[in-house]
Amino acid sequence: MARILGTQFSDFLFGTAFNDEMYGFNGNDSMRTSAGSDYIDGGAGFDTADYTNLGRGITILPRGAVTKAGLGTDRLVNVERIIAPIGQTNTIDGSSSTGIASFTINLANSSLAINNTFVGRLSFTVQNFNNVIGTSNSDNITGNSFSNLISGLNGNDTLAGGAGNDGLSGGNGSDILIGNSGADVIVGDAGIDVLLGTDNVSRGSGEVDQLTGGFDTDGFVLGDRSGGYYKFAGNIDRARITDFSGNDVIYLGVGELYATQRTSQGFNLFTATNRGFDLVAEVRTTSFIGLPNSSFRLASGQRFGSFVGA
Repeated sequence: MARILGTQFSDFLFGTAFNDEMYGFNGNDSMRTSAGSDYIDGGAGFDTADYTNLGRGITILPRGAVTKAGLGTDRLVNVERIIAPIGQTNTIDGSSSTGIASFTINLANSSLAINNTFVGRLSFTVQNFNNVIGTSNSDNITGNSFSNLISGLNGNDTLAGGAGNDGLSGGNGSDILIGNSGADVIVGDAGIDVLLGTDNVSRGSGEVDQLTGGFDTDGFVLGDRSGGYYKFAGNIDRARITDFSGNDVIYLGVGELYATQRTSQGFNLFTATNRGFDLVAEVRTTSFIGLPNSSFRLASGQRFGSFVGA
């Protein structure tokens, strides 16, 4: 074991391939580790644990632990920034946390905050992470331009993907799941969930999103007060709803002209454009759903069977 000591200034410290102890003391220190189970104490200042050259993905666990895909587990103390290896699968995993702590994470802004701790809110900078597993409490997690896998676990979570092709899973609790742009796979699981494969910016242009509500009553959002989603490229962009039941609701864009057509597995939903009727959703049903007999429009808050104006 090597003990590597910094100075009272800002230092660059390099570990060995064995189990090291690294102490930054004062200054804004950068500590680069490799294999081995290391103890890293940044001391005072804004300090960085740098895993850039590790060559494997890392996982941040509760209480300052970082696992290194078979190369050891580090213990971090007084470290404010964690830089993961570029091009690897890097994960923030709160599944083993206990108590009332929850996450507020925005991977696009490289920010991780742990809320409701005994010492208040703890904030970190996290770079090059693409996957998040939430806590058992209510988390707010936003992805980035990578293809993110985000799981909320328990609690009433708000999860948003980002620009990549993302997978979102709400877990138990009543969750809000937003795919943003990209082709996303979204699963609500248990609880009363609201699912959006896209957002009010990309509006589903060029996307094929898969939405699964899971158990309980769920809401699928296919439009807003500015109009419908997925109406830009014919059958190329659309939502696929895999488990629509009689208690579920589809929220539609206000002011649009819609039409439905039964299929062997459920129904298709169309919106009228200047090119004709555009497929916006393929809906597989798990029970009989009453459909309008003709084209229809909805005002905000107006309900027509399983359809509600956004």
